[in-house]
Amino acid sequence: MNTSWELLRDWEIIRYLVYYLIEDFVHAHLIPGKDVLDFSAGLGDLSTYIAQNQPKSLIATAPEDIEPAPALLALQEVTFLSNLPAIEISSKLPPNSVDLFLARMVFQFPTDEADRIDIDGMLAQIYTVLRPGGRIIIASHEYTELDDHPDDWNLALEDYLREVVADRSGRHKTHLKGLIELIRAIGLPPREGIHGQTGFGLKSLMAVDSFVQAGFTIEDSAEIEDFTFPVGLTSQLLDRKDYYRDLGEKIMAIKRAHILTPEFEGKYTRPQVLQSILREINQLHSFVTIPIFRIQARKPG
Repeated sequence: MNTSWELLRDWEIIRYLVYYLIEDFVHAHLIPGKDVLDFSAGLGDLSTYIAQNQPKSLIATAPEDIEPAPALLALQEVTFLSNLPAIEISSKLPPNSVDLFLARMVFQFPTDEADRIDIDGMLAQIYTVLRPGGRIIIASHEYTELDDHPDDWNLALEDYLREVVADRSGRHKTHLKGLIELIRAIGLPPREGIHGQTGFGLKSLMAVDSFVQAGFTIEDSAEIEDFTFPVGLTSQLLDRKDYYRDLGEKIMAIKRAHILTPEFEGKYTRPQVLQSILREINQLHSFVTIPIFRIQARKPG
């Protein structure tokens, strides 16, 4: 078997720099006594959290033919299923077998081309494996437009990325270079804006509509926090692992102090909390950010 995408990219360091989504992603009271599936479980930090909250059963999956991450191997309560891509969810999982389907930072990657599957196709399959009354929770990068420059919209992607940076200067150029570094580092596929702009990430309103069209009842949808990416990480990580490991610990401490608060729970006070987080972390290192949204939905029954 191969090594996971996360391990190849030192994700055990990087994940603490970019997001903190466990308690914020799935609330602990939804887990006890449930058959839970952690789709594309990665390094297993979410599965570890789930296992600590008394699920009836826990399945963790990977899209590739890989060995489970060390954190998953340490869990006696987990069943690991490798080689489970999004296009085969309903063919490899029994119908009406899951109470809680979790897909953290997954839905922004599927596209409707060749042998891949789009978001609507994923939801149709997930609907069949959920029991009536079962829930699905996703988190995804919000759609982010790179630049509103109509002359470049019809360029091939690599030409567009080159031209959009060449035509800018100052802080705007620095921001775009950091955003492109983020996009390349995590492999986000390009998305088209409503007027043909080039962007990346998933449109939250389209995602909500896809859930409704698939038959789900939306229970909650909100922007929860930003994906925070340190500029220069991809060129510096190999030589500065200790620096980035230390930076990750500091970033997590800042986010934890702000996110686990009543102010963050309030949808009207949350923007000010997020602003405080970004202001503090940018004092430590230069970051580019993409908003993250969360959708929690239920299969009727």
